Amino acid sequence: MNNTFKLTLAAMLVSTAISVHAGISIIDTEEGNFSVGGNVELNFNYQDRESNDSGEQEFNQDGRVLIEFAGEKYTSNGHFVAVKAQPLFESTGNVALDDAYFAFGKKDGWAIKAGRYEAYDMFPVGLDVFLEYSGDTSNELYTDGSAYTYQMKEARGRGSDGQIMYSQNFGNLYLELSSMIGDRSNLFSDGTDGGTYHGQTIDSSKDSFLIRPVVAYQMGDFKVAASMETNLVSDAVVANGVDISDRTGYGLTGNWTKDDLSINLNFAYLDAVDENNLSTGINALWNGLGVGYVYANNQYENKQFSGWADGDVNVSTWYASYEFSDVLDVENFSVLLGSYYTSVTNDLDSQARSDIFNEEDDFGARVRLFYEF
Repeated sequence: MNNTFKLTLAAMLVSTAISVHAGISIIDTEEGNFSVGGNVELNFNYQDRESNDSGEQEFNQDGRVLIEFAGEKYTSNGHFVAVKAQPLFESTGNVALDDAYFAFGKKDGWAIKAGRYEAYDMFPVGLDVFLEYSGDTSNELYTDGSAYTYQMKEARGRGSDGQIMYSQNFGNLYLELSSMIGDRSNLFSDGTDGGTYHGQTIDSSKDSFLIRPVVAYQMGDFKVAASMETNLVSDAVVANGVDISDRTGYGLTGNWTKDDLSINLNFAYLDAVDENNLSTGINALWNGLGVGYVYANNQYENKQFSGWADGDVNVSTWYASYEFSDVLDVENFSVLLGSYYTSVTNDLDSQARSDIFNEEDDFGARVRLFYEF
């Protein structure tokens, strides 16, 4: 009954927003604003994955309706408070949450944000209508026994009990210090009770405190940003007596934008227990056409845990997308096409188990219907 009410409310809001073609602006004055908006996203998917035990090709549909409630209040001296909430109504019938935060500060100056959000994107992938990777199918979730495409997202957000961030603009210079607080043992969850790491079951966990400073600088058409992320609490996640929460990542990203062309170049490196993960990526977007490539190198060793894996596992992923915008002359209605191809190269020197890192090539294609209101 509760989900039925929520879905009915979402349908009413979407219907009203579509009828006025530009969302619902309830308040819009010099002192502040409050609005209701959002978007609808529906995907038709095809995948041919080596990880499918049945060996069959996969066809499915997924999607969601996102409703955004956003408000800001300004003062005469330039200070503000802001709130945003984005409930997600999934096509499966589940109700989830995207962003939900409270912020305050000085316009075009400093700001403090707390709640649920994503911090600065240190590995932008451009127009990624459909992008997955052989091995790990989520670039912010470590899956034991699968290659990991690390992208500076372990402390970015939406993955713990709480977040708080301080940011400030100094002209072309932008500074950000974000943190995540709470249990992060779910980072290693792979469907088993408690999760595993290098074949070892997680023994215990306690609240982590992760920090993620970012420095970004705009130079004409070019922007560059550098960052790191690490956990400050010892033994936050322990497996077989080893602190596997001891993970430190570093990232560097650059963007060049000129007229209709935008190019991103990314680098990320993670130093973790018994493994190092390095990822690089390049992508471009031009007049609705997006193409990209991501390469990940995973180096494994048997120091803290024996009998796991020793050597390299590499992942290469190509992807492409195209957006048809304003379809049927309806503003903000798009049809997007996307596909990816990814493969794993296993160069391990030794391997005690034969059921890990054995995935080969994956391919996927998607048609997405998208409307923003």
